[in-house]
Order: sequence, then C-alpha cells, then structure tokens
Amino acid sequence: MTMTVADEGRAGTSTSTAERVEGSPRRAGLLRRVLKNEVARFAAGGLLAALLVGAGTFVVVSRDAEDQAIQHAKDITQVEATGIVQPALSDSLLSRDPAAIGALDTIVRQRILNSDVVRVKLWTADGTVIYSDARQLIGRHFSLGSAELAALHGGAVDAGVSDLTDAENQYERSFGKLLQVYLSVHTPNGMPLLFETYQRYEAISQYQQSVWSSFLPVLIVGLGILFLVQIPLAVGMGRRLRASLAERQVLLERVINASEQERRRIARDLHDGVVQRLAAVTFSLSALARRLTSGGGSRAPAANAPDVEHAAGETRAAMRDLRTLIVEIAPPNLHAEGIDNALRDLLEPLAANGVAVSLDAPHNTALSAATTSLLFRVAQEALRNATKHAAASHVDVRLHNRGDHVSLEIDDDGRGFSAADLENRRRDGHVGLSLLRDLVADAGGSLRVVSEPQAGTRIAVEVPC
Repeated sequence: MTMTVADEGRAGTSTSTAERVEGSPRRAGLLRRVLKNEVARFAAGGLLAALLVGAGTFVVVSRDAEDQAIQHAKDITQVEATGIVQPALSDSLLSRDPAAIGALDTIVRQRILNSDVVRVKLWTADGTVIYSDARQLIGRHFSLGSAELAALHGGAVDAGVSDLTDAENQYERSFGKLLQVYLSVHTPNGMPLLFETYQRYEAISQYQQSVWSSFLPVLIVGLGILFLVQIPLAVGMGRRLRASLAERQVLLERVINASEQERRRIARDLHDGVVQRLAAVTFSLSALARRLTSGGGSRAPAANAPDVEHAAGETRAAMRDLRTLIVEIAPPNLHAEGIDNALRDLLEPLAANGVAVSLDAPHNTALSAATTSLLFRVAQEALRNATKHAAASHVDVRLHNRGDHVSLEIDDDGRGFSAADLENRRRDGHVGLSLLRDLVADAGGSLRVVSEPQAGTRIAVEVPC
C-alpha cells in the first residue's frame, strides 16, 4: 500500500526572517479568515444550543401547562360533583323516575354545562347510564373501563382523552377532541355512581397558550442575551488566539535564527581550528613517512613508515568527515555559488560511501536567499534520511525553475516507510519532515512525501522563487 503525506502550503511569500515574523499580508489574511470562520462556527453552535434549549423548554413547559390544565379541570369537576350534583341526587334516579331526572337535568344545564363542558353522564356500577343531558343515552348499557371502575370504587378523580370511536361517545363526536373527567358520587342511600363530564380540549390548549404568553418573552429575551454575550467572548478569544499564534511564530523564528547563527559559529570554529590543525598534522605525518622510507638504510624507521602513512590516511579521512559535517551545518558556498553547488556538496559524501547519485540542476538558478536556504534544508533532511534510515543505494535529485516557482524532487530506492512507521518516528521525536512542512508552508509553498515500504521514497517541494 502506498503511503502519501501531503501538506499544501498556505498562501503567502517569505523572503526574510522579518517578513516571516510579521507575517505576509496573504498569510495574515488567511489567519483572519480562519478566525472569522471559527467565530462563525462558535456563533452557529451557540445559536443551535439556544434553539435546542428553547425547544426543550417549550416541550417541558407545554407538558407542565397541559398537566396543570388537566388538574384544574379535575379540581373544577370535583367541586361540581360534590357541591352541585351530589346534593341534587335522589334514590329515585335508579328507577329512572322522570321527575328526578328532570330536576337533575335542570341543575346540570343551569350550573354545569357551558361552552367548555359539553356533556354530562351519570353511570351505575354495571355500566348503565341513568342520566345524561343527551337523553338518547339514558337507560343504555355500556362496559366501563378499568380506569372508570377504579374511580367509581376508589373515590379518586381521573381524566383522559375521550375515545370518540366508542359507541358510548357517538353523540360527542361533533365536538372534536374532548377531555373526560370522572369521579364517584353517592345517592342519599349510599349507592356509588360515576359522575362524568366531557370538556373541550381547546380549553386545555388555551391554558397552555396563556402560560406561554407570559413565559415565552422571558425565555426569548434570556436566550437572546445569552447568545449575544457569547459573540464578543468568541471574538475576544479569537483575538487572543491570534496574538498567541503570532507570539509563537516570533519565538519560533528566534529559535531558528539562533540555531542558524550557532551552526555557522560551530562550522567556522571547526574549519578555522580543528580542520586546519588536522591538515598540518597530515602534512607532517606524510613528510615524516617519506623521511622514514628514505631513512639511509635504517630498518627500524622504515618499518614504522606504513603505520605513519596509515595514521596520515586516517587523519585525511577525519578531515573529509569534518568538511562534510561543516557542509551539513552551514554550507560555505550556499549563497555565494548557488543552490546547484550546495546540492553537489551534499551528494559528494554519499558518492564517497558508494551510493549512486545523480543531480539535474541548472547552474546559477536565480533564487532568493530564503528560498535557497529552504531548499537546502529540504535536500539535507531528505538525503540524511535516505542514507541513515532508508539505506538507499541510488539517489536522484532534480531542480527545476518554473518561472515564479522552483521545484525540487528527491528520489531514493531505500526501504521506504508506511504511515504507521512515520507516526512511530514522530512519537520518538523525529519531526524533521513535519518542521520542514511548516517552513515550506510559511514560505507559500507545498511539500509532498510519497513512500511505499521496500519501494523507496519521493520528496517533492515547490516554493516561490
């Protein structure tokens, strides 16, 4: 499986440390857009949260208002049952006495029925209707439900939405949705009867609306203030984040500058100190070896000549290694002689160690100092990985000037790596490629790494000239 790691650079150009510290206009504009998008997302999230809170509050308050309205209907029905109907009951109702029915009907129509209460029924325990303002129901028998029987024998008040499909409710269907409330009453002789009223459900809805009319403005104003307060907080957080990012960028640039200065100092000290002394030792050892070899017939000095010559060779090898290290730390001809010579210096140690190398780079490519340094860093990291980690036997380097952009491609035939390998290296502290991607992005370019286990690696970078 091929593993591809790509990080497209952000818009902007960077030709000096000062420009990177201050941030190019395009980079600053991108940061502002990112912060605006984050603030917009935060505001959208706050608005969504406010809407969810409002919707949840609406559901809870609606249910609570409905429960309160039903409880109010139950309380009124209980007062009517015990204070109006029960005192007007007579035992002759059980035998359907017309006078008793008429007296109760008068009281019901005058004091109970109204625009909300549209039907009244009085039941015996066996389900016989002994009174109703709908005279067609008197004397008819229906089955009482478990809730009605529990209210009849338990004495509690209960309520529920009427099932208008039942035969007992055929004369209430024209009223629409109804709430039936029922409880037990007793005749003078103690016979329990079920008193039931049917009330328009619109009254329940109206009560809900009255609750909402007093509560909704407070809810809207409260959520609105909460939402509006979040916006300046989000903007302030965004500004602090932008200031923090800018400060981080300044610190990063200072670290990079300090690192570059220290590398140059070390390279200068190595070149002017250790390398010069080793060169002098090499010349001295070589001269001594020649004198020992022609030492006038003395065998003992001549016998030591190979050892002295070997020491001189080892010293020369140490000098080459030091020069290679100096090139890696701070190439002396990077800006003076161009990127092509700097790349050639990087490839020489690989060729000396038996790695087949090829370089395709035009001479005197016109690049800014910042771009030249950046390309050198990418090549240095890529070649270091190719030899140290990938054990490559062949490396190709290609540099192309494309007008306003320059591209650098480095291919090796090493062991490659997978996404898991890259992540493990990051956890172990190997973050060279990650840092390079950040630097390339700051310069307005892009860095792309494509690798496959046992099939090599390609690193391609493109940046403005």
